[in-house]
Amino acid sequence: MSVATATAGKVGRMPVPWILLIDRLAGSMIFLSISGVLLRGETHRRRAVGVTIFAASVAVTVALAVSPLQL
Repeated sequence: MSVATATAGKVGRMPVPWILLIDRLAGSMIFLSISGVLLRGETHRRRAVGVTIFAASVAVTVALAVSPLQL
């Protein structure tokens, strides 16, 4: 149950079809966002691997650079 459904049931000002429409639209937007990210990851796999390796190397470099400063 979404927040809109729970709130509308207590307030009583929104009709049930409207609540169901809003919930369905919100669920569709979430699904499209997640599926878009997954599809982009699948089609740009080489780039994603490169970015992951680069991010990991930057994190290790920063960790090594900061560790001597903490005495």
